[in-house]
Amino acid sequence: MWYLGAIGVDHSDVAQLVQAVIILLLVATMVALLSRRFRLPYVAGLVVAGLAIAELLPRKIGLDSSLIINLFLPILLFEASLNTDISRLRITLKPILLLAGPGVVIAAGVGALALKFGLGLAWVPAMLLGVILSITDTVSVIAVFKEVAVPFAVDHDRGGGEFV
Repeated sequence: MWYLGAIGVDHSDVAQLVQAVIILLLVATMVALLSRRFRLPYVAGLVVAGLAIAELLPRKIGLDSSLIINLFLPILLFEASLNTDISRLRITLKPILLLAGPGVVIAAGVGALALKFGLGLAWVPAMLLGVILSITDTVSVIAVFKEVAVPFAVDHDRGGGEFV
């Protein structure tokens, strides 16, 4: 750990960071066990746990937005893209585009309206934040689809597939 002192990092800051990471990993483990026990989606459990932690902490903990956008989001999206079945994606491309395109536009619009009239933001920041929130929600959808079995039938005669 001598190299941390050489670059000007305080050892107590590193110790607090390690302690916080260990506590968050334990909380995530407990959420996983409880969500499995009560048969709830893990993502929903993480949201509830995050809200509880945010309310119980004596001081606010902030994450740098560039850290989230440049580190966490690419890892989650890359993992989802690696595990995507390309042949199944080709079969379902038309329904995906017909549902996801308007769905993202509607979600962005509803989010922008809620931010405009709920928080009183100006239109441009409200629309930008609505788009950001509606696009990044795909990570949550992918996580829920992994837990919940989504039935899918392939019609080999027509060369397409449909959800049943």
